[in-house]
Amino acid sequence: MRFVWTFIVGFVFAGFVMLATSPLLLAGIGLTAWAVKGAMFNALSGESVFGVRERDGRLDGRMVNVTFQTMHVSMPGDPRPRRLLLRLEVINADVFASRPGEGRVRLDAWPLDGVEDVRQPALYTVVAPGRTASLAEDGTLAVEHGSRRSLYSLAGGQWLYDTDSPPASYAVEGDRRRFVALAAAEEDMPARAIAVLTLATAQASLKRVMIAADDPTRARLLRSSVSMVRPVPRLDDATRRTIDLSLPAGLMRIPVDGDDLDIARAQIPAGLALVEMTPWGMGRR
Repeated sequence: MRFVWTFIVGFVFAGFVMLATSPLLLAGIGLTAWAVKGAMFNALSGESVFGVRERDGRLDGRMVNVTFQTMHVSMPGDPRPRRLLLRLEVINADVFASRPGEGRVRLDAWPLDGVEDVRQPALYTVVAPGRTASLAEDGTLAVEHGSRRSLYSLAGGQWLYDTDSPPASYAVEGDRRRFVALAAAEEDMPARAIAVLTLATAQASLKRVMIAADDPTRARLLRSSVSMVRPVPRLDDATRRTIDLSLPAGLMRIPVDGDDLDIARAQIPAGLALVEMTPWGMGRR
C-alpha cells in the first residue's frame, strides 16, 4: 500500500512540474519555429546524372547536367539591367554518338526582384536541340548542335540567329554592340539559297537577308563553303561602315545604314543576289 501512495504522489508531482513548465516549452517551440522559418530558403531543385549501359554490343551513355546562375541582363526599354536566376539543363541522349543534333537544352529564367519570384512560374522557357550550351555575359544563350550554333536572348528567350562560323560584332553608341552572323541555308529554303546573313543585338534580330545564286547547282556548291566564311565589319571613315564577306565567288560588301543593311547599294559578285527576308524577332532596339 505504501508503494501505491508513493506512485500517486510521484504522478501528481510530475503533472505539477509539466503544468508549470509547459508554457516555457511552448514558447521555446514557437521561437525555434520562428527562427527556422526566418532562415528558410525558397529553393529550386536540379540534378546532374550520368548513366551508362550496354546495348546491342555497344556502350550507351546518358548525361544530364543542371546548373544555376544569376546574371544581370539588359532588358528592352529598361535603363537598368534586371537580375535573373537562370536554370540551364543539358540532356545528352547518347554521349558516345557522333550524330549531330543529339540531346536537348532547356533554359528557365526567373526574375529576382523579391523572394516570392522563385515560387512563380518561370518568366520564360527556351527548349532547343543541342548537346552543349553556355551563357554569355553579353546576355545570350549559345546552343551547339552539330557544327551549328544557335543564339537566344536572355532578355526574353527569343531566338536571334544561327551561325556556322564565329559571329562578328562591333560597338555603336558607347558599349552597345551589334552582331553579324552567317549560316548556310536550310534544306527547306529555295534551291537557289546559299546562306542567311543576320544583323542583331543581344535582344532582337534587326535584319535578315538571304544570299542567293542564279543557278541552283552553283548555290549548292557555295553553300558547302559557308562555314569557312566569317563576316568582317569595316569602318572606312567616321560614318561609312560595311560588312564584308569573302565568298569563293568573290567579295561581297554590304553597307550598314544605322541598324539596317543597305542591300540596294551592296557590292555583289556576278551571278549572286541579296534578298531581304521577313523581319524576325522583337523589332529594332
